[in-house]
Amino acid sequence: MKRALIVSLAALLAACGAKQSADTTSNKVVPPPNEGAVKLFVQGAEQLEVGSHKALVRAKELLQKSIAIDPNLWEAHYDLGLTLRKLGELDAARNSLKKARSLAPDAIEPLLALAECEVARGEHDEAASLLESVVAKEPGNVDARLSLSAVNRERGKLDAALASAREVLVRNPSETRALLEVGRVYRAQKELDVAELVLEKARVLSDKSAPVYNELGLLAPDRGATQLAFSHFGRAETLDNKFAPAHLNQGSVLLKAGDFKAAERSYRAALAADGTSVDARVGLGIALRAEGKHKEALKEYEAVLADHPEHLAALFDLAVLKSDFLDQRKEALPLFEKYLALAPKSDSHRKTAERYVEDIRMSQGSPQ
Repeated sequence: MKRALIVSLAALLAACGAKQSADTTSNKVVPPPNEGAVKLFVQGAEQLEVGSHKALVRAKELLQKSIAIDPNLWEAHYDLGLTLRKLGELDAARNSLKKARSLAPDAIEPLLALAECEVARGEHDEAASLLESVVAKEPGNVDARLSLSAVNRERGKLDAALASAREVLVRNPSETRALLEVGRVYRAQKELDVAELVLEKARVLSDKSAPVYNELGLLAPDRGATQLAFSHFGRAETLDNKFAPAHLNQGSVLLKAGDFKAAERSYRAALAADGTSVDARVGLGIALRAEGKHKEALKEYEAVLADHPEHLAALFDLAVLKSDFLDQRKEALPLFEKYLALAPKSDSHRKTAERYVEDIRMSQGSPQ
């Protein structure tokens, strides 16, 4: 996730008193930023950096007020887009980032953030197009090239993904992030030996890097080494307790191993590192349910759905909790039905949900 664009308050406030300037791209006169709008923008950016759900809601409010005062403050539109993205309001985030881009066509930040938003919306082709435009403008932009590599990997264009990451290594052979991306591509190609060689090189270069050990942990199960995955994720957690992906992945390993109490600890650590992580909240709900803490699990799922009413995993897991553990099959039925209305045919839980719906309706004497 791109960070908030916290511009120097002194610099922006100085601009507030400047004379009007000409917009050379449209021959329009652009007024200096409004002082009140700038102050609200900076306050909103600070809340965005805090990152908790409560802080994000406050950031959204402050940034919207800033824009209402000064619609031309592109930095406020940009940070509002980041805020909405974190809140899961993807269409609104896209609109804000597009507005930032239109107000500041030469700024790279809105393009990168817009590409990330398009990925979240499932629009990988659009994201790739945006990133290609950034690379064309700034061939040495490492973030753009690595993001393009990741997007192409998601699109299944593995040769293009590999080329993008390798181009970064041509410019800087010690760029650990590029080595990790190359390793991911080889893992996607099922070339596990090569992936391990690349990731081991990254470990030699950055032995204190949590992301490196996280990637080694993800590779380990593919090579039939589940215990090694546990070790690598644990190492990543130790190196950087604020690196949420390691806690998330460790939680998943512990759930599969049946160590639900330890899984709960990992998911809580993930939330301490990133309070907006929906995956961590859903994982925590699963761990709590498995521990028999049904009321706590219920509270967690309901909180997720209050913020993200169409979250598929939360809908399904809450429905299972109500049906199988809380003796609330009648209340579970509309949750399963909503899940089925939203879930793609390929979703892994779809057939199970269909069986639940059929069974519950039959037990209630309802028509199919």
